[in-house]
Amino acid sequence: MQQERLSLIFLLVILCWRGVKAVDLTACEGETAQLTCDLTSQVIACDSDIASLHCDQGHIKVLSANYGRTNSATCSGGKPANQISNVQCTQDSSLNVLASRCDGRKDCSIPAISTVFGDPCVGTYKYLNVSYICIPSSAIIQKRTTCEGDTVSINCNNRFIKVLSANYGRTNSATCSTGKPSNQISNVQCTQSSSLSVLANRCDGIHACSVYASSTVFGDPCSYIFKYLNVSYICHPNNQFIKVSAANFGRTNGTTCSTGKPADQISNVQCSQSSSLSVLNTQCDGLKDCSVPASSTVFGDPCLGTYKYLNVSYTCGPDPSSLT
Repeated sequence: MQQERLSLIFLLVILCWRGVKAVDLTACEGETAQLTCDLTSQVIACDSDIASLHCDQGHIKVLSANYGRTNSATCSGGKPANQISNVQCTQDSSLNVLASRCDGRKDCSIPAISTVFGDPCVGTYKYLNVSYICIPSSAIIQKRTTCEGDTVSINCNNRFIKVLSANYGRTNSATCSTGKPSNQISNVQCTQSSSLSVLANRCDGIHACSVYASSTVFGDPCSYIFKYLNVSYICHPNNQFIKVSAANFGRTNGTTCSTGKPADQISNVQCSQSSSLSVLNTQCDGLKDCSVPASSTVFGDPCLGTYKYLNVSYTCGPDPSSLT
């Protein structure tokens, strides 16, 4: 027992030393618990709400943003059909607005309103969608520019790649222009929106990668223009993996997941399923992402007739094998 306690203390010291943060989440019965160790966080704020971005450690780097509407479900409660039917509403300046206000800070709050972003679709009820990462304070953003037909090589040695931004196209007439006729470098509004996802799919989470800067890889966003690939990335110290530390499928209080439920379904607050942790350990430990239904078919039913919920605590840390 003493040896087990020392091993646990040692593990906690290692995790704290490496900047690992514990995450708690609750899913009501019938919902799905989603555990993730992706470095990227997403925030959605309905029109007139406040979007809050927060980094306990490191600083904010906004990856993408849109103030508008791209689906009819988000922020749609109680809204008439004509206010949520336009799902092609985007504001191109959203990213610049967020980046100028939030990049490099630990905390950032911004109202999701048209006076801040402008109104890309009058009469439509909009929302702000933001994706950002928390960059460790010690991380340096690195950049690579590769002309069309060449190969970009990214090497983080013993660290792990995280691509922040990428574009295959042309946004100025000077880069990769030597010996090119003017008609091949004149279009400086040439961007390929899928560039980031292409790079991320090939490079994120590994030590080194090489990608050919070619239309066969990225598609051709502007025919007859000589293009180049611009990439920014960081090398972060740990590839993050899930480790579930506590879990219970049952009910230990009368308030969680209680809305609309009759008293007899939430009165038993001593309902616990002892196998919950082992179920989560088996399904999630060592993965970057994990989804588990909060259901009696998965965990068994510890208290018939009681409306239950799944309560999970987990950490995101390095591959356990790297601690040995």
